[in-house]
Amino acid sequence: MSHDHDHEHDHKHDENGDHDHDHPRDHGAHAVHILYIDPIAGASGDMFLGALVDLGVDFDELKSELAKLAVPGFDLVRSQAIRHAIAATKIDVVVEDEEHPHRHVGDLIKIIDASTLSDITKARSAAILTKLAEAEAHVHNMPLAQVHLHEVGGLDCLVDVVGTCIAIELLDVDAVLSGPVALGTGTVACAHGRMPVPAPGTLAILEGFPVRKTVLEGEMTTPTGAAIIATLATPVLGPLVMIPRATGYGAGSKDKPQIANMLRIVLAETEMRFLPDEAIDHDDHDHKHEHDHDHDHGHSHPHGHKHGHSHTH
Repeated sequence: MSHDHDHEHDHKHDENGDHDHDHPRDHGAHAVHILYIDPIAGASGDMFLGALVDLGVDFDELKSELAKLAVPGFDLVRSQAIRHAIAATKIDVVVEDEEHPHRHVGDLIKIIDASTLSDITKARSAAILTKLAEAEAHVHNMPLAQVHLHEVGGLDCLVDVVGTCIAIELLDVDAVLSGPVALGTGTVACAHGRMPVPAPGTLAILEGFPVRKTVLEGEMTTPTGAAIIATLATPVLGPLVMIPRATGYGAGSKDKPQIANMLRIVLAETEMRFLPDEAIDHDDHDHKHEHDHDHDHGHSHPHGHKHGHSHTH
């Protein structure tokens, strides 16, 4: 997927993987390249993977990058899905049916640190997993070091999170923005019994982030989906002026009658003056804009699709 960016990248990473931003926040009219997350039906880790592949991220390149984790026992499967007559990509993280180590979040971060992934993907992935684990520790009143994610030792969660960060880095955008996160109602079955919707962990993760509580029954946003948005995206509540360049739809596992169960992500261009003040700084990807962008977003959009879900969405 070629974006033909004429970017003069001036990345300066601090020890946490964050970037120093050399460009002043003027109100110039140069193009800024953004991802806009539209979680009107909620979000999950595999919905993110589906939407980003649907948007144009090369599926084979994504799998190749994920192999750098050097963890056996999983595969990504892509298929086509239709949700309320809209074509979407569904990505399933298929975990082999065998015993998996009982990994805590610290173990997952060690796997990421030991990999040959880029520094920015490592930093973003670790930040998402940490946010996820901190929320679970708070909700269950347990030490952070004892938090483990999902029944398969966190492998599906690890792949969802790291895969999403890889895909966003491949898109090479300046900022990630999100609309309010949709939440369902009712109860959901999980390892601890039946919990209210949204799950307590999800709500804890989204503290401080705009949400939209709906009357739709069932879980719409999973803890993993919430953590990705709350960590990587700047919320946008008002109108956003942008030029859409490509759109991706990631299907959820359930075909819900009330709503098209999918996450929409838009790759777009806008100008600095239209963005919230914190938008560029919030995303770790920094570009020194001393140029005109001449982007040719050659996104072929074949809908060969798929998506999977741990908290079945």
